[in-house]
Amino acid sequence: MTRKQAREFAMQTMFQIEVQKDFENPDIDSYMAECAAGNQKDYISNLISQICSNIEKIDSMIDAASDGWPASRMAKPDLAIIRIAIGEMLFADDVPDAVAINEAVNLAKDYGTEQSPKFVNAVLAKIKK
Repeated sequence: MTRKQAREFAMQTMFQIEVQKDFENPDIDSYMAECAAGNQKDYISNLISQICSNIEKIDSMIDAASDGWPASRMAKPDLAIIRIAIGEMLFADDVPDAVAINEAVNLAKDYGTEQSPKFVNAVLAKIKK
């Protein structure tokens, strides 16, 4: 599994956790059961765990940067993508912020609406500052 595929799976997992409101103690292994994560399993698991453990801080960052679109009102795919990128920016030392943002924009192109890439980029650029 490539890092790009790992981000896609992490985004899909965050989406599922959001839908289930399962941030407190998510059983990440059960969410990952359908994915052949291979060499990226630890990366995905650690990233998701860190995001869930810091969800209030991350959502506060999103709320402060999203100009009238708090996390609670965002489209769930966009929110999952933004959370993954912030998680990488905060907790993945081997991922430069610019790469996390660029990959999030690419995910938004594949999984979001026509406006999603611009929105995701704007929110993450404010957070990076």
